[in-house]
Amino acid sequence: MDLNTQFEGFSDNAIRLLSAPKGNSKLAMAHFMAMSYLYNSKDNPNGYISLGIAENVLSYDVLKEKLDLGMAPPQSITQYSEIGGIPELRELIAEQLLQNQVFKGYRPPNEKFLVKKEQILVSGGVTPLLENVFNLFCNEGEKCIIPSPFYPSFVYDAYQRFGVKVIAAKSEIFNNNNNNNSEEEDSEIIDFHLDLNEFESLYNQGGVKMVLLCNPNNPTGYIFKPTEIKKLVEWCQKKKIHLISDEIYALSVFNTESTTNQFKSVYEILEGNLGEYVHILNGFSKDFCLNGYRIGYFYSQNETVFQYMISTSAFYSCSNIAQYTAINILKDREYLERYIKTNQSNLKEAYEFASNLLNQYSIPFIKSSSGVFLSLDLRACLKCIPDGDDHENNNQDKFSKEIILWEKIFKNKVFLNSGKLCYFEKPGFFRLIFTLPKDFVEQGIKRIANVYNSLLK
Repeated sequence: MDLNTQFEGFSDNAIRLLSAPKGNSKLAMAHFMAMSYLYNSKDNPNGYISLGIAENVLSYDVLKEKLDLGMAPPQSITQYSEIGGIPELRELIAEQLLQNQVFKGYRPPNEKFLVKKEQILVSGGVTPLLENVFNLFCNEGEKCIIPSPFYPSFVYDAYQRFGVKVIAAKSEIFNNNNNNNSEEEDSEIIDFHLDLNEFESLYNQGGVKMVLLCNPNNPTGYIFKPTEIKKLVEWCQKKKIHLISDEIYALSVFNTESTTNQFKSVYEILEGNLGEYVHILNGFSKDFCLNGYRIGYFYSQNETVFQYMISTSAFYSCSNIAQYTAINILKDREYLERYIKTNQSNLKEAYEFASNLLNQYSIPFIKSSSGVFLSLDLRACLKCIPDGDDHENNNQDKFSKEIILWEKIFKNKVFLNSGKLCYFEKPGFFRLIFTLPKDFVEQGIKRIANVYNSLLK
């Protein structure tokens, strides 16, 4: 069909969206293929195992007691609620969830910086909030810096409707920085670092209007150092660009054996004074295992920013039934604390189960401290893939062998997120979700081990 006919009557924005490159179609469709034919030990033992979707199913037994509102819904649930969220929920998020849990009971020296319900906006998930933030701070073609590796959909959220470009600030520290061969497995990732020189270099390219920091990090589970976050904030303030702190895994920290693994919100780092250029995003999908309920929230002390978010919130409002469920969880303080501790314990147990299996099969991985995932390091396999195996004739892409390896794993009926999609600096890393039933995770790792060890023979 002729493009002029195909897009006749469409806006320029719609044409841009529909004409955008679709990336690797196999990677895009693999999730749906896997979900349509999922593994089940009894009914479908040869089905796909998806270890690529960031969902936590471990704490449903504790959670479900609060999903039943325990009463006939009031008529108000069927009516329009206040713009920006039900006042009771906004107050509970401010006082019980943020101040007491995410911020760990921290009280700033100046009480005027205590979180207020008037600074909280509730939405139908974090994704539309984030998309709206991109639209708030960036024009089409302008840029947002995100420390990499990062959650793949950030690129989609920024670009799909508003044409905002994401650029990656590399944060990996390898133990052999002189090793320029991306296929070598002996240059281990030993740490992550917010390098202001990297940010400065990207800023000097022009068009940078905001920074997005996901802390704790998705896909690595790494927790960035508070001293580095403070310096990044100061850098943003000096440049007069806005920093968004995505803290959606703040209460999913499970490894607290050392001070380096202690999460500290940007709120606490700044002693409660977020100022004009720092804003916080969070939600209930990850820490509360409520992906399907679509509850997100935004916190800002900037009155003009908040006014914009409120004025546009009708486009992504949260359903009343979801808001009342969140109220039911947060208003019971004893339950809330018990749930958080139980979920963190479940996360730790699941992480140890997965990591023990990986060690058993001699599969290297980056240790995680939080979230629902860890990153596999399968770079040793890349040198076992002949140069001529790239049937898509994309040998110039340094990630071409990683995609071939991903295809081999998927042919063995396991779905993972590739490192290329997560903007890892070097090819060969894959994100694995471990917060699924043990049998599911075990079978998935066994299948990955079959591919990994067969290539290394």
